[in-house]
Amino acid sequence: MNFISLTFVFLFPVVVILYWKIPWKHRELFLLAVSYFFYIRESSWAGGLLLLTTAVTYLAGLAVEKGRHRKVWLILTVAVCLGLLIGLKYSVPPVGISFYTFQTMAYVIDVYRGKISAEKSPASYTLFVAFFPQLVAGPIERAGNLLGQLKENHTKNRTDLINGFWLMLRGFYKKVVVADYLAVYVDKVYASPQEAGGIGTVLGTVFFAIQIYCDFSGYTDIARGAAHMMGIRLMENFRHPYRAVSIQDFWKRWHISLTCWFTDYVYIPLGGNRKGTIILVRNIFIVWALTGIWHGANWTFVIWGLMFGIMLIIE
Repeated sequence: MNFISLTFVFLFPVVVILYWKIPWKHRELFLLAVSYFFYIRESSWAGGLLLLTTAVTYLAGLAVEKGRHRKVWLILTVAVCLGLLIGLKYSVPPVGISFYTFQTMAYVIDVYRGKISAEKSPASYTLFVAFFPQLVAGPIERAGNLLGQLKENHTKNRTDLINGFWLMLRGFYKKVVVADYLAVYVDKVYASPQEAGGIGTVLGTVFFAIQIYCDFSGYTDIARGAAHMMGIRLMENFRHPYRAVSIQDFWKRWHISLTCWFTDYVYIPLGGNRKGTIILVRNIFIVWALTGIWHGANWTFVIWGLMFGIMLIIE
């Protein structure tokens, strides 16, 4: 689903109006229908894959909570989710697969750890996975934050509508005015750096840093603003990352939901920094190699991840 498309721009206000007009007991199904409508417009087969991942993790959550063969169900679920992610993301990547795969895996793991109860309602869980504002580009939400909110009987609030609107407007400004405008120059420089010259190449790299931030954080602002207008709070995903005072501080501010995911579900289970320097270095390398692979199927992404790992170790 493309937030910048005319379809979304014209249909979203209708969605918000209907959302607040529809009785509370029907809002869940309404949002579910809207979410799949927006997603299937991009690709019908991707919608089938989303439904398959949802069904597998929903049933796994119930099985894990019942206590029979809990670990087997957990391993099976992670294997299926990662298998689909690896098999499809790097061949014919369905939109949003990286985000909803991590979100559904976190749900099953949290049920296994006893942090949350398994969701009994198929409709509620399906909406948690497919909720349209954050399905395509995050943030990667936790069930403990989003599932309950989707069930609440929200009351229309003028402040929420205004604040959500301004957050969306800020996101559109970042994406359309800043990121897309700078992309014209950046693409030209990166396509032919020898013609841009030294100063032109440096400017292209600086502009790319601004472009990628405004592109990604702009999309997140639109997502958070859209949800806010319906009384739902998505987590903050960017917190002024270029004000960071260190590499570690940067990753606490940039794509926060992804950093937290790798911290909670990879780094800490591997032992974090509790088992000595050698294990700490190993864990950092593993996390950042995986972070690179998550971003793309290319050795440049792996190298990019390992470079950050090295810088964090030195720091």
